[in-house]
Amino acid sequence: MDQFRSFDQLRTGELSVIRHGFFRPWFELTDGQFSYGKFSYANLWKTSSILAAAHNTWIIKRKGVFSRSLLIHDTNDMEIGTITPELWSPKIMLSMNDGFEAVYLKKKVFTRTFTLTNTQYGDMMNFKTELLGFKTPFKVSVDLNQLKNVPNLPLLALLGINLILLKQERAAASAGVGG
Repeated sequence: MDQFRSFDQLRTGELSVIRHGFFRPWFELTDGQFSYGKFSYANLWKTSSILAAAHNTWIIKRKGVFSRSLLIHDTNDMEIGTITPELWSPKIMLSMNDGFEAVYLKKKVFTRTFTLTNTQYGDMMNFKTELLGFKTPFKVSVDLNQLKNVPNLPLLALLGINLILLKQERAAASAGVGG
């Protein structure tokens, strides 16, 4: 995975997410000069996805056919975390096996910003959806002070992209858009 630059070398607080492809899209996390990670679907049915960064690759799978929870696996197929959307709430809980817990949420009702927050570190990242942004659908704002504190920052950034895309797919499905 030497094609990606390490998050330790990140010098800017704002990253762009660039969409590549149309029928089988994949998304690149970049600062305009260097690539820091990649999000892609593992299969055509989008039941699992692959998150790749400089030193790690993670696989996100559904816990079961009717489950809303997602499992995070490393390349050795070891479960390292769980993502659970709260019932009747826009919050999405992230629980890692190393004890790290965070919440992905929208802080305001009519906003395009999705925030990753933690009780210890506060607001760690913001994911802003761009209006009519087909090629560049998101901007990710990272708190550079968190680079030394949080070891899985690339995973958290790519996971946020994955969760926003899942929310958009569910909203389109419930509205009857896209067949």
